[in-house]
Amino acid sequence: MSRQFPGTADFIIVGGGTSGLVLANRLSEDPNTQVLVLESGQSIGDDPRVQNPSAWTTLLGPETAWQLETVPQPGLNNRVEMQFQGKALGGSSMINGSAFIAPSRAGIDTWAKLGNNRWTYDALAPYYSATYSVDSPDPKICKDMEIHLVNNLDPATTPKGPVQVSFPSLVKPHPVAKAWNEVFKGKGYNTTAELFPIQSAGNRCYTAAIDPQTQKRSSSDSQYGGPASKRPNLTIATGATVLKIVLSGSSSEDLTAEGVEAAIDGTTRAFTATKEVILAAGAFHTPKLLELSGVGDRSRLQSFGIPAVIDNPGVGEHLQNHVMCMRTYELNDNVQLGDDIQSLAFLPLQDRAQQQMLFDTGMPTTGEEKDFYDAVRAVLDDPSEASCSMFMTFVGLPNFISLGVMQSIPFSRGSTHIASAEPGDNPRIDPQFFSNTLDLELMARHLLSLEKLPSTSPLSAYFKDNGQRIPSEMTITDLQSAREYLRQNAVATHHSCGTAAMLPREKGGVVDQNLVVYGTRNLRIVDASIFPVIPQANPMSTVYAIAERAASLIKGGGG
Repeated sequence: MSRQFPGTADFIIVGGGTSGLVLANRLSEDPNTQVLVLESGQSIGDDPRVQNPSAWTTLLGPETAWQLETVPQPGLNNRVEMQFQGKALGGSSMINGSAFIAPSRAGIDTWAKLGNNRWTYDALAPYYSATYSVDSPDPKICKDMEIHLVNNLDPATTPKGPVQVSFPSLVKPHPVAKAWNEVFKGKGYNTTAELFPIQSAGNRCYTAAIDPQTQKRSSSDSQYGGPASKRPNLTIATGATVLKIVLSGSSSEDLTAEGVEAAIDGTTRAFTATKEVILAAGAFHTPKLLELSGVGDRSRLQSFGIPAVIDNPGVGEHLQNHVMCMRTYELNDNVQLGDDIQSLAFLPLQDRAQQQMLFDTGMPTTGEEKDFYDAVRAVLDDPSEASCSMFMTFVGLPNFISLGVMQSIPFSRGSTHIASAEPGDNPRIDPQFFSNTLDLELMARHLLSLEKLPSTSPLSAYFKDNGQRIPSEMTITDLQSAREYLRQNAVATHHSCGTAAMLPREKGGVVDQNLVVYGTRNLRIVDASIFPVIPQANPMSTVYAIAERAASLIKGGGG
């Protein structure tokens, strides 16, 4: 029997993920506004694996995650990388590692430098604060771990948002983590418990969207969607896959999104939006839906028999993602570990002259590529900003610990586009990892530094002399071996963004500063697709913030 849903709503939100449920909650606060959410996945909030943040890797199967993959990547020795995306109410906030990490302030300011003068860090800061509440760590633990604790917060400005953020690695602090802090203190970086530090470089406490009282995942579903679902003016339809956006109008510069077509219970149904259609389907499915609906590069669409209603070659371009690389080390026999080991540092390249030489050699000369390069370089040229993050974590192998390095703001960009006119087919994803050799050169130098950590006191007291390294068949002794190790072992993160970028249209932009798709009156995009430049580290906090700001824009709050 087919389920019954209202055929008309003021707002249709395509995707009940991280950003979609924020919008659903905020827009339905007005009881006179009818909101419909169409989500392909199911409600999985009661699944014990979801509740347990440490079990996130068990949630990457087809029932809860989109099984997307890249084309072979030349920069990674032609390896194919999986690009899982959450397929459930709450989206990727239900299946990720729960890391809630602040972006670089200077990194967000690049958005303004690229043509979005209303999107500075200061303009977005109130919306970060609107998303979360933080449970400060125990001052006694902070003192013992040599952590600077921010304890002079003004109650009037302390964040009071729905997502519960805590310091899981400080519940049961480990001496190995203390040794990590001491190593970086010796490098000039004190450890801070400040969630949104002014400068990005430094040693930080790991923070996550985990409820400090229950130790359960705090997600978009539990904190936004669930509470709002009781409202009579909000309908959330699961198992509802949107196939296309219905656009009408006589001019390709002034089209109206009338609604969407969606597959539900084996049939195709039409839904009408009286105000807006909002795409919140993520960095791969949002551009896919645009192209299936006739919004994209005209020649590409015509090759699949899709009439182009808005010719915009920027759709699906500017794909950005981080790569990371890990190495696992054997510890001394008497070291006992648990999954509470999570340490994190953001670091610039120490040899500034060498970085300058690399940057000058790799500089593009014209066009939008140069604009992007200049904006990213301006951030990384600042020694108080990080070009990588290093981390230490326990991955479940007894008597071993893993160290890793991840890019901060990569220069390489790729694309994602439809591979056919069939809505059920996965897109063709090509991140072009390491296509800009600056990314490989920076990361190789950081990897060399990472390799020295186990022999640096006081960390060295816990690592076995001449202990096993995994993988064991590759050694890292110089830049060339570091490059080869990265090509063979670096992996894609799940931080993809930028594929419907908020940029001037002539610079490849897809949405304006109100997040409205160019050429339309009322088709808006609110997800990581709109990021002009990727935030450093995990992007979830920024996805929440842009969703909060978008809700304010839509409701007329100025944003």
